[in-house]
Amino acid sequence: MAVTETMGTMDGAELAAQRRRFMIVQASKAAVGATLAGLFVAVIGKPDVVEWIAIGGLMLPAIVALLGFTRLGLGALESISLASFAALVGYLVAITGGMASPLLVWFALVPAEAALAGGRRTVWEAGGAAAVALLMVALLQLLNELPDSRLFAPAWEFYTASILAAVVQSALVAIATQDRQRAADHAAAEGAAMYRFLADNAMDLITRHSPDGRIRFASPAAYTMLGCKPEALLGLAPSALVHVGDLKAIQSAFVEASYFGRSATAEVRFKRADGSYLWTEIRCRPAALVNGAASDIVAVTRDISERKAHEGALIGARDAAEEANRAKSRFLANMSHELRTPLNAVIGFSEVMTHEMFGPVGSPRYLEYARLINESGSHLLELINGILDMSKIEAGKFDLTEEMFNLAEVAEQAALFVKLQADRKGVVLKLGIAPDVQTIFADKRAVKQVLMNLLSNGTKFTPRGGEVRIVAHRQANGVEIAVSDTGMGISPEDVKRLGQPFEQVEGAHTRTQEGTGLGLALVKALTAMHGGEAKIESKLGEGTTVRIYLPYAAVSASGERIATAPVRLDVEARARNAAA
Repeated sequence: MAVTETMGTMDGAELAAQRRRFMIVQASKAAVGATLAGLFVAVIGKPDVVEWIAIGGLMLPAIVALLGFTRLGLGALESISLASFAALVGYLVAITGGMASPLLVWFALVPAEAALAGGRRTVWEAGGAAAVALLMVALLQLLNELPDSRLFAPAWEFYTASILAAVVQSALVAIATQDRQRAADHAAAEGAAMYRFLADNAMDLITRHSPDGRIRFASPAAYTMLGCKPEALLGLAPSALVHVGDLKAIQSAFVEASYFGRSATAEVRFKRADGSYLWTEIRCRPAALVNGAASDIVAVTRDISERKAHEGALIGARDAAEEANRAKSRFLANMSHELRTPLNAVIGFSEVMTHEMFGPVGSPRYLEYARLINESGSHLLELINGILDMSKIEAGKFDLTEEMFNLAEVAEQAALFVKLQADRKGVVLKLGIAPDVQTIFADKRAVKQVLMNLLSNGTKFTPRGGEVRIVAHRQANGVEIAVSDTGMGISPEDVKRLGQPFEQVEGAHTRTQEGTGLGLALVKALTAMHGGEAKIESKLGEGTTVRIYLPYAAVSASGERIATAPVRLDVEARARNAAA
């Protein structure tokens, strides 16, 4: 490989060292040239123009060495050096007898020296330069344009000295080539030993597969992972390696790596020598993709049986928790039904006593007791109804019955439900339903339940003299209903918790209020079942606003729905997530 091709694989320090060595070699060549020039002048005398050119050629490596301080690449510098060497040899041959020159043998040293500088491309370039110089000398001799020979001694003496120098130079080139080859072999051997060491001592199983998945190499980790010798795996196909249920997964990973040249991962059960199966994760990639043909596959297989055991335990725990939650919901639903029957009787009979339908009760204290029994029973029934609705939602048994209805009337009915409570506390209830949302499309009972819960909460936590307001308006194709109060407000930390079942804000005031903490949870769940969302906005001391957005509830002036909700296959799931 040429220097220009290998530079990309070297780091900066190695490139700098190579550049320094090149400059030192060129400076040494220039020093040798200067010595030869000095001897020539001392023996022959003052050179003429032709001889000065030859001396300049001998000094040219000094200029190439100085070019090493520029930004020219090392490959370009070596090409310049070899081209100038070929030109110098051609010039010296031309002035020393042409095709009969004793220096003709030096043309063969040009590509030999190139072998030290780079790879095959550099050698071909140097050989081409030497061939061009040789042909130029032959052409000039053919045209009788060569100058007179400048040999100053018998030809045989020059032949002897030239061939001797060529032999010495060839020997030096051969020695340097052998040293380089030994260094390369040593580095390759060290690399191979290191890779072998890693493969032999890796805990993961390293394998090489043919494009069809058959094993060509297996590391010693086969002993500990699969309980067999690596040699026993050679030639085995995927069908003999993994569980039949995982065969498609491993084949898909091999195809991805071998034919598409992409890394792939699969979790499969490898068959052990004793017939048992081991959960593993296999990561594979192509060994080499050549000309679009399918390549071998290198795979690393890791034992993940412990992780799979943890996953199984987590899945089992999740299933058990979900089953326990469903059992809880079923229990609450059953208990709610069981409690509602006697409560209805308590409420009904206490109401009969309060109104003295069958004659006077007697003492006024009995009437007061009957009223307290009726209020307590009604409150308890309200709590039970909330628990029942939440358990239905969590169990996925709460069905929406959507229809066109008058939102203003439903809001007034919800306000009447909490009016007595508001009057007792001195809290004002206000309604602000925009004309374009007088009629909406939703579940009437669910919307009424949402408004009753929000009005009840607002009234409960608003001091005397405050107000609770319902505002509704059109937003895009949906309807936004906001219930705001001027109460005590909620801290940002508590806002994050509210809306989860049985969560309540802790405080000196809230501890005096009754409730299960299901009100906001039901609001969020019922809103989610309509495809919408509920947001709580609150500041301490300034009040709270709960915004309910129903994205498919808007109705046009002609009484038609503006937007149609998508098929709600996951209504219960959304509601359960909202409640959770």
